[in-house]
Formats: sequence, C-alpha cells, structure tokens
Amino acid sequence: MIYYFSGTGNSFRIARLLSTALGERLADMTRISLENMCDDKVGFVFPVYAWGLPRVVEQFLKRLSGVTAPRYVYAVLTCGDDIGRTDVLLRRTLQKAGWGLHAVFSLRMRNTYVCLPGFDTDSAEVEQAKEKTWKTRLEEVIQVVEHEGRSTAADLIPGALPGLKTYVLRPLFNRFLISPSRFRVEESRCKRCGACAQVCPLQNISLENADRLPHWGNHCTHCLACYHVCTAHAVNYGSFTRRKGQVKVLNSRNDIGVF
Repeated sequence: MIYYFSGTGNSFRIARLLSTALGERLADMTRISLENMCDDKVGFVFPVYAWGLPRVVEQFLKRLSGVTAPRYVYAVLTCGDDIGRTDVLLRRTLQKAGWGLHAVFSLRMRNTYVCLPGFDTDSAEVEQAKEKTWKTRLEEVIQVVEHEGRSTAADLIPGALPGLKTYVLRPLFNRFLISPSRFRVEESRCKRCGACAQVCPLQNISLENADRLPHWGNHCTHCLACYHVCTAHAVNYGSFTRRKGQVKVLNSRNDIGVF
C-alpha cells in the first residue's frame, strides 16, 4: 500500500507512478481508515512544507501507533528546492508510533510555494529540467524499493543549513505564516465555480453563503491548491501572491480514496 498526501499534484503524480511500477494500491491519507491494515510493504509519499512534515501528514502518522509495523517501510518526499531535516522528523514520528523507516528519498519537482517575497513558480525551462532529473531518479527509487533496499544520504536533498531551516525557521513559519485567515477572494474576479472548494484536500472551503464566494475554515494545511486551481486568479494569500505564477493542479478530488 502507498499512502499519499498531495495538494497541487506533485506527490500524487509520484504516488501514481510508484503504484503502477510496483503493483501497489494507493490510499489518500486524508480519506482512508487504518482498520485492518496488514500490508508487508508500506510507502508514504508527500510534499515537504517549510522544511518539515505537513500538519495533515504528521497527524496521519501519529494514528499508526498501535498498528502492527510492516516488514518494509519507505517514503518519497517531494520538494521544490530542498527538504532540510524532514527525513529526521519523519523517522522520529514513525519511531514514536513503533514503526521503522528503511528507506527515504527526496525528489525535486516544480515549485508551488509562492507566499513569501522571492518565492514563485518555476520558469518552463527550470520545470522541464527538474522533470527530466526526477524521472531518472524515480527509476532508481523504484529499483531500491522493489528489492526492499536501504537508502543512503545521497538519496536526499537537505540543502544548505538544513538544521536551521527545520528546527528554527520551520516553527516560526508554522506559527506566523500558516493560517487560513490571510486567504482572500476578489469578488469581481471570482466566477463562483467552486473549483477551490472541490480541490481542497481537507474540505476546508465552503460556498454555503448566498454570495457563493469561498469561505475558509480553520482546518488548513497550506497546500495552496485553492490558489493554483483558480483560473481567474481571484484567490490570493494576503498581498503575497499577487502577480505570482500558478501551476496546473494535477490531482482530482473526484477520485475515491483507494485504488
């Protein structure tokens, strides 16, 4: 079984490719029960947020406590640049649940984070170069996982000052910058189509009011799917995302939880 979380689609794409290559079923972390879990091999695929685990992924992993650990556990972390010490946080979280981690890999993919100055989507050339590299790396990952092998330090992209990013900057980032309260919608641009609500992996956006404008609840993991899916560019995160790029959201919330 491959458990995945994906907001804009990078991790969903990797999970789907792994599923096809390895003959494993897919399960969305946000929509699956852990009852009767008995797989010998389990994989986790998810994006790196602020050099750490997305909150929804951390919550899912904590639910593994009391679930019998499988024979082989691996993880693939997708990122736009680097992962800091996300692999260490992942290993510690799994250990607290009584699970091991035999292999962990990171893949650099298109950048989707645009909520700070200096952060924007990649140019077409950069995105194409990244895709060529991660496709080659993914073939290597598949070979290791097929034989239930171990990963090495070379399989990760920690970046410069990884400890500072994960242990100092990440807590500040989570405290001050991850909040649904900054999301705004420009009424004159909004088409009232509901795409933002449909794509939200945590069902945190509602269109229940008479104005049919999106309203954000408090259960947000800051994946930015709502921002990227809006073809009218009506959704923004404060003033941070104005005149920033967008990516195509690849995963569909119409999919069922397990494949």
